[in-house]
This record gives sequence, structure tokens and C-alpha cells, in this order.
Amino acid sequence: MLPRPRAFRFLIGLAAAAVAATGVAGIARAQAPTNGLVMLIEFEKIDGIRHWERELDKRGLSALIQVQQNVLQEFSDDFARLAGKGYTISGVHAQKAYWDVPYDEQLALMREEKAAVERIIHKPMRVFGSRYFAYDENTLRAADALGIEYVLGRGTAGALATVYAPREYKAKVISVSNVPFAEMGSGSLCDYSLWARGSTGADFGTVVDKVLASGLSDLILVSHAYIGGMYKEWWQGYEAALASQRVDWRSFDAWASKVKINRLPFAEIPVNREVKYETPRPAVPLPKLELLPGLLQKAN
Repeated sequence: MLPRPRAFRFLIGLAAAAVAATGVAGIARAQAPTNGLVMLIEFEKIDGIRHWERELDKRGLSALIQVQQNVLQEFSDDFARLAGKGYTISGVHAQKAYWDVPYDEQLALMREEKAAVERIIHKPMRVFGSRYFAYDENTLRAADALGIEYVLGRGTAGALATVYAPREYKAKVISVSNVPFAEMGSGSLCDYSLWARGSTGADFGTVVDKVLASGLSDLILVSHAYIGGMYKEWWQGYEAALASQRVDWRSFDAWASKVKINRLPFAEIPVNREVKYETPRPAVPLPKLELLPGLLQKAN
């Protein structure tokens, strides 16, 4: 028998994940538009963020932005402007996954990231994430100590995004949308995550379209802006998603006010520590992709 194409394997995995995560009732709930949030991540450059900003401005939308400290400092005017427009700016410690990291270390690192963000945006930093959206109980303890409202976590309910409110803590966990792809396991619904697992931009567009068509109640669509905001083939998937009538794209606060909150003891909150793509295996390396018009001279 010939091997099945990657897109077919993805659809089988997505269907199984949707049933496991939501049950029949959850899938039937699809008649209402999905409560959608755009999340941008930037470790590299500013051009992709600026492109996303222009496109979201056209649509009267904003996003949650997770930005590494060096980029935040180099382009502080951009992030101050975005915060002024209503974008929610999240700190990130991208060098380390906060699984089994001692409390004192997490607290010190999170305090540093919080101060760096707040110096630029002049508002409280409300959201934080570590590498791979990793967190543990020490992360929640540190978040409470610093007054951080939300910690980002790896997806635990398939493509359905959800929020967990552990009864022992004030901080909540945002469980991002998660999808399987090919033989490299699951990861966030995100350009980098799928690119690193061998997806092309066209594959990504198919994945996003099928997730939107599945009619989940809540969704987070993530972009590493130096990919999705700069390369034509990848941007096309996001552009189609933004135009979809299946989703109401909302600001972070509006999204958070609509998303289902699961209040559970910490010990009962599902945990996802699967990361099978620490070494990327792209089908097409980024230098071989076509840049969006207007970005050709900025790539180097």
C-alpha cells in the first residue's frame, strides 16, 4: 500500500484529537462562530510584526504579542505603539522551558522579564510564557507573587484552546491550540511549529482551514512573525483565516471574557510536555521561501 499523504494523516489526527478533546457535543457546538485570538511571537526581527500590525489595523483587530527581551529593547517604540493600540504584550523566557525549574530561579527570571516589558509599555505585564509554553506549579507560584494573571501552556485539548483556573492559585493557564502533523507529534497551531515538523506553507493553509471548519468554540492561531508575517506562502494561510466567517477574531481581553474557564485543582489540570521538534526538519528552509512584496530588501 502506498503511504498516505501528510495532509490525509493530519486530518485523521485532527479528527481523533477533536473527538477526544471535545466529544460529540463539543463538535456540534460549531454553529456559533469560533472565539478566536491571534497570538504573535517574535525572537528575530521587527518586519513581520510591522506587517501583521498593518494587516490587523485594516481589520480593526489586535493581538497578543509575546516578544523576546532583546527585540523588545531594540524596537521599543514599536511595542510601546502596539501597547497603546490595545495589543497585549507578553514577556517570554525563550532560553529555558519552565518544567522542573526551582521556584527561586523562575521567580527571578520572571521578575526580570516583567520589568523589561513594563519599562516599555508602561502597563502591567499580564501574560508570561517560557520556552515551548512550558510551566509547572512553581511557575504559577511565581506568577502569583508577581501579580501576573496568565501563564501560557502547551495545548492539552487538541485544536481547542482553553483556560484552566487552578483552585490553589490566582494565575490562570492558557492552553493553546494544538495540532498533530506527520510523524513529528503535536504542537501549537503555528507557522514555526508546523514548519519545524516538515509542513509547507500550503500544508499549513490546509491545516488551518480544517481546524476552522471543525467549529471549535475557542481557538488561538499563533504566528512567529518572522515567518508568517514575512513569507508569502505562509502569510496566505493567515490571510485566509482572518477573512473567515467561521471565526470572530477578538482582542485578548475580549477573547478571555468569552473562553471557557475550567476550574480544577492543580493536580487535575492536564499537562503536555511533548516536544518532538527541538531540531527543526523543514520541508523548505526559510531562505528558499518567497518574501512578501516590500520585504525583499529588508531580508538581509
